[in-house]
Amino acid sequence: MTSRQQGISYRLKQRSPEYAAGFLSSATNILLTYPVNKLIFRQQLYCLNTLGAYRQLKDEGFLILYRGMALPLLQKTFSLSIMFGANAHYLHILQSISKKDHWFHQPIASALAGGTEAILTPLERTQVLLQTPKYNTSIRNGLHAFMLMYKHYGIIEYYRGVTLILIRNSISNMIFFACRKPIKGLLPLASTDFEHSIYDFLSGGLLGALLSTLTYPINVLKNIQQSELGGRHDRLLQIFRSVYEQRGHSIKEFYIGAKWNFVRSLVSWGIINSTYEYYLNGLQKAILDDD
Repeated sequence: MTSRQQGISYRLKQRSPEYAAGFLSSATNILLTYPVNKLIFRQQLYCLNTLGAYRQLKDEGFLILYRGMALPLLQKTFSLSIMFGANAHYLHILQSISKKDHWFHQPIASALAGGTEAILTPLERTQVLLQTPKYNTSIRNGLHAFMLMYKHYGIIEYYRGVTLILIRNSISNMIFFACRKPIKGLLPLASTDFEHSIYDFLSGGLLGALLSTLTYPINVLKNIQQSELGGRHDRLLQIFRSVYEQRGHSIKEFYIGAKWNFVRSLVSWGIINSTYEYYLNGLQKAILDDD
């Protein structure tokens, strides 16, 4: 192996733990929380209360409950892998360019990572179609949805809702990475690995739940936009105005399902943050031992 190849291999090894830890933490979370996420989605889409959404899912049966899980498993694992990995990568690049740390490096790196995540919009778009009841019989699976969109509507249909995803990702990432460690720093000093995991769960869960609530209306608009197959690609203001009128000119109606979303996010981001740190420490230790 040449010195150049060795250098590339070393850089990849140093950057890979963040990507791998993000992937593994997301997979752990999805497997544990998918049914609750689907209940919240139905509330967002049809303005149902919790009991109404639960009855709808119950009537559809167990197999339909887990319909489409492969796509969020694929999308979320790669999304979290990019979120954590690309954030660390962009931050390293910015620090290398300026040769020192600046306060604005982190928000720039976070926003860039959020934009990079948006390349996975087709997976999120397809997931929404599979979770929408009116397509339960007309769309068989994720591959069928991909083929249907391309055949009848073209590549642009894969990216319906991408602007809202870019806005959501950038806002969430900037606040998350700016506040994750400071919030944990407010907690008592951890003396054991178990206490570190508990504090990671609490700080990540609380931050994730607050951010998820902050961006909840964006997700409502995004899900409504992506639940349509074909037709116009309306501008954001048009979508907002239409949904606002449909929901009785009430901003409160944009938060239908938000309480369960808060609980789900509290658990999900607690799992993600704590398992991410666990996997990251394990991977970094393995690299050091290998060196």
